[in-house]
Amino acid sequence: MKFHILLLLLVGACLPVFTQEIKPKPELLPADEAPKDPEAVFSEGEPFELTDALDTPKNGSVPVPEPEPKPEPEPEPEPKPEPEPSPTPEPEPAIKFDNIESEDYGDVAETAASTQPDELNTEVIEQLVDTFLNTGSIASNKTNKGPVFANPVAQALVNSSNYWKTDNLQAPGSIKDEEKLRSWLAGYEAEAIKVLREVALSGWRYFNDASPSLKLALDEAENVLTMFVRSTSMQAKQFDMASVTDEKVMRQLGYVSFEGMSALAPSRFADYSQAQAALNRDSKDSTICDKDVPPPCALQKIDMDSIFRNEKDASRLQHLWVSYVTAIAKSKPSYNNIITISNEGAKLNGFANGGAMWRSAFDMSSKVHKAEFDLNKQIDKIYSTIQPFYQLLHAYMRRQLAGIYSNPVGLSKDGPIPAHLFGSLDGGDWSAHYEQTKPFEEESETPEAMLSAFNTQNYTTKKMFVTAYRYFKSAGFPHLPKSYWTSSIFARVWSKDMICHPAAALDMRAPNDFRVKACAQLGEPDFEQAHSLLVQTYYQYLYKDQSLLFREQASPVITDAIANAFAHLSTNPHYLYSQKLVPSEHLDIKDSVIINKLYKESLESFTKLPFTIAADNWRYELFDGTVPKNKLNDRWWEIRNKYEGVRSPQPYNTSNLDALIHNSVSQVHSPATRTLISYVLKFQILKALCPEGTILSEGCILSEDTTEKLRETMKLGSSITWLKALEMISGKGELDAQPLLEYYEPLINWLRNTNEIDQVVVGWDGEGTPFTVEEIPKTRQPGDGGNGLPSEDRVAFPGGECVNGQECLLDSHCNGTICVCNDGLYTLEIGNTFNCVPGNPADSGFGDGKGGLVIGLFNNEVTTPEPSAEPEPTAKTTTKMPPRVRAATSPFSLYLTVLLIIYFAL
Repeated sequence: MKFHILLLLLVGACLPVFTQEIKPKPELLPADEAPKDPEAVFSEGEPFELTDALDTPKNGSVPVPEPEPKPEPEPEPEPKPEPEPSPTPEPEPAIKFDNIESEDYGDVAETAASTQPDELNTEVIEQLVDTFLNTGSIASNKTNKGPVFANPVAQALVNSSNYWKTDNLQAPGSIKDEEKLRSWLAGYEAEAIKVLREVALSGWRYFNDASPSLKLALDEAENVLTMFVRSTSMQAKQFDMASVTDEKVMRQLGYVSFEGMSALAPSRFADYSQAQAALNRDSKDSTICDKDVPPPCALQKIDMDSIFRNEKDASRLQHLWVSYVTAIAKSKPSYNNIITISNEGAKLNGFANGGAMWRSAFDMSSKVHKAEFDLNKQIDKIYSTIQPFYQLLHAYMRRQLAGIYSNPVGLSKDGPIPAHLFGSLDGGDWSAHYEQTKPFEEESETPEAMLSAFNTQNYTTKKMFVTAYRYFKSAGFPHLPKSYWTSSIFARVWSKDMICHPAAALDMRAPNDFRVKACAQLGEPDFEQAHSLLVQTYYQYLYKDQSLLFREQASPVITDAIANAFAHLSTNPHYLYSQKLVPSEHLDIKDSVIINKLYKESLESFTKLPFTIAADNWRYELFDGTVPKNKLNDRWWEIRNKYEGVRSPQPYNTSNLDALIHNSVSQVHSPATRTLISYVLKFQILKALCPEGTILSEGCILSEDTTEKLRETMKLGSSITWLKALEMISGKGELDAQPLLEYYEPLINWLRNTNEIDQVVVGWDGEGTPFTVEEIPKTRQPGDGGNGLPSEDRVAFPGGECVNGQECLLDSHCNGTICVCNDGLYTLEIGNTFNCVPGNPADSGFGDGKGGLVIGLFNNEVTTPEPSAEPEPTAKTTTKMPPRVRAATSPFSLYLTVLLIIYFAL
């Protein structure tokens, strides 16, 4: 209030000074015309009157002589135009493609093909017409001598060599001759490539034109592959792995002899498939009634997504959640059957149970080799590292949910969060609440800028891939064959019924035949996807010279991590600027934009990590039989509460199996921790690729040197373990979550400071204390200010403290302690109030140079000032300041002193 009164007084003081009339100075006569003696003009003692000088001369008066004409003034020279200031030069692009040779991307052939109508299979039409004309019917009179196959090429491979035979096999482990094993592996490779090629082609045809006949052809090709895997696995078991001395040969034999669930007897495998089908059917077809709506019930799982994302009535969401888990409880016997049969299949492959077989994909255990490390301990170590970050995010969201759902029943400020409040049926994705809970209103403008640039530069979806390809070549990756551009599909063909999801990079199992299938659209998401798919293609291309059994990725988790790392690198602002996809203003990213971006990603991805641990630990206990059948549901919620801080919306119901609400449990029968491991690896690889000191959340620019280790690792394919691949890339052959925390560091700091300011309880082991009315935050609607700027305790002004993460306003920034003016501005101190101004107010009389009560004025410099005899300023600041400027002795400054006395007297 004092400060506002002072400002009004200052304005009132300034108005007379700036609005007073300025009187012109009298014109001076030339020196030769000035009177020598002023007294000769006027009589002594006679006052001078203006009328005396202006009156007309009277009778007898001496006339006043006319003045001599003045010389014409010389013309003033024309003013020279002020030179225009030179424009600020644009920054140099961080990456240039000038040295990359141009290639033929198949655009000419593609343009010609686009003008032609879609090809039709006229052969079938002609046969039908001929039959009708000759017989009057389209029915064929030919007698089928055998079964008609949709994929005769695949069927012709069956029993085409000895590798399909399973009779007269020797006892398992009876052949100890390593040379015979090498010879057998060579023949296996020649036969297997034929089968794999036909499966790849059949899949390509179906995914790009999903007709019933092509689906049948794909099914037949996959059945043929299953037959080949079964027969060759049985043959491979004849060889004694313990007698093999060559590590690579041993690894190859291990790949071939592993059957997985295919080791089951055909009847038992059919039971396994039927149980899976029942789970899928119950999940999709179960119907429930909405709240207060009588039967017949019509809501299905597919209807729940939009309801849970938009509904803010917590009681309705609880009703829907409870109703659905009750409806799918009938699937409980089918799921128990899957667990039982999985254990049977695991034992046929040499493992103790299904959990041990699942873990073998990561701990490298096998029938004859023990695990190289304890996977469960590694996962627990990762969790303990990320738990503090997750707890901060959990605590912040819990308080926000109290505002979104109007303090619903069952939600407390120190306990677990009810599972129905996360904005989705299964609660796995928290991003539905992003808009109402995001830290700041300001969002990145990069997507809009990129889309505008794509349209301005006449981009096509294929050109996005070409840009990504040139990016990889600039980083040392090799030339891809032309067939990649002529055979791949980069955009949806609307005349065909394509299966667009998921996009995929495909090794077609033939020399130099690598393709990508993507229904891409212009925009930032698919620009990222282009880089993700291309690096997967490069992985396949670089290991193409390995033997067939090593012509695979070291592990899916490595491929996922690399692909996601390059998707992030493609958003680096310097890279985008170098391709003229964003203006230079985007090179300087605001902290608020970065924090919002990290927050959104954490809701979409990071929050899933504790769930993956809980889901697998629960299933591992089911596999080894440590949980009684009547306690499965209770144990599910005990584990989820431990790792996630999530609880059931209703008391435990032992007849239900609430875990089946999650697709990752009911639909996917494989370890969920693959998601956790690949996500952690992403940041380890990102940190290894970028130079020291890189801000990981912004990415970096790659070079041929920084990608060398990655390319060498890719060349080895699956001849090395995923841990060895990680060691080659990052220098460390174990999981490490520290790079993940480094990536999220801006968000972690913001969450910590915000939770402290709002006095939010972190953790979920409290007594269930409800929120008070004062503790419930106001729900922010779209368009409102972000949560970082609505309250005074979260912002600070120049001179104010910012140690708790407050946002510095009014052209100031935090130096770690207080908000100081940005470089180039002056700090104007009035009492205990600071202002950042562009000009030096000392020129107008501000400042007394003594550190007193008037006005302290500093030029905000970071260089060391010259010594001065003036007293040091009394203002608290951590920035080095030059000496005070002396105050000008003007009436205005004196009047300002009086105003300040009034100010401090108020």
